Amino acid sequence: MDGARPRPADVVAVLVAAGLTLTICAPGPLLAIFVAAAIPILWMRRAPLTVAWITVGTAVALPVLSVLAPSAVPPLDGVLVWPPAGAFAVYGAMAFPAERHRGVPQWLPVLTLAVAVLLPAEWPAAAPLVLRTEAAIVLAAVYGLYAEVRIRLRRTLEERAERVERERLAGEMHDVVTHRVSRMVLQAGALAVASADERTRAAAEELRETACEALDELRHMVALLRRGTGEGFDLGLPLPDLRSLISESACAGVPVELVVTGTPVPVSGAVGRTAYRVVQEALANVCEHAPGADARVEVRYSPGVVRISVRNTPPDEPQPAIGEEGGTGLYDVRQWVELAGGTLKAEPVEGGGFQVEATLPTSPP
Repeated sequence: MDGARPRPADVVAVLVAAGLTLTICAPGPLLAIFVAAAIPILWMRRAPLTVAWITVGTAVALPVLSVLAPSAVPPLDGVLVWPPAGAFAVYGAMAFPAERHRGVPQWLPVLTLAVAVLLPAEWPAAAPLVLRTEAAIVLAAVYGLYAEVRIRLRRTLEERAERVERERLAGEMHDVVTHRVSRMVLQAGALAVASADERTRAAAEELRETACEALDELRHMVALLRRGTGEGFDLGLPLPDLRSLISESACAGVPVELVVTGTPVPVSGAVGRTAYRVVQEALANVCEHAPGADARVEVRYSPGVVRISVRNTPPDEPQPAIGEEGGTGLYDVRQWVELAGGTLKAEPVEGGGFQVEATLPTSPP
């Protein structure tokens, strides 16, 4: 884990704690203990509670030495924080605990340290030091909690971004591969019906069945990708923003009116991408086959479905009719719509215009 490796800031913390120790302690046992307590701060990301308990032991060492060897204990009334490593250890215990150590195990060394600094033998003389130390412990704990929340939030956002990317890749793979395989199924089925040769029909039927099995396996694989670590993950988002397509058509010389009726509801990624492609292909056909025409894009939300309609007025000059089945592009779009669980109508309208209408489910089929 990257957070477990010592960082330059940890080295600085060790140097600060060691520097404070050298300024307040005379050579002797207490100096050795305090310096030894400063060094483990380098690993406060890897073992924060261990470092905190080492610091607690250092804090307890002062009153113990005050009783056993009073001459080894220097006066501490001018010290800013005691023990010098305490604030860093408290920060580490709050900011970097393992998941199983959150709660009581996390707070126990911090509270013990806060009590330990109240134990110096010469209480009146050490009162300013104790108050400053307790304030430093509180501030370190608060800042450590703040840092821990930031770390968890950053990890959550990173995990969500990974899931979003996995969902996007799964959707694209499903759309592209399923579309091609579905065309193979349709063509194999048509060949099985139209062929007069029995062996050809049998081979075509076998090909169709194999392609259907491949589709089922593909859907299963995509579902696994979307689940990720076992949790269902499906972004419920509204339809994609269609205004970019409207602007592109306007730049190409086709005025387009966008109308949305009903209450927008979340749809699956497949439905959103299909709706976008329907509008994109329909407007491209207007630009190509109906120069000088105006277009109207209407999105109607109804219970359980969303209808996307693209209708254009007659062109300035008569053009070859596209026909009810539409061109190759509309044929591909029809396959996308059917794969998303919807239906598509593409037909001329009264007055010489043309209309493409897709009806898509707003919930998984």
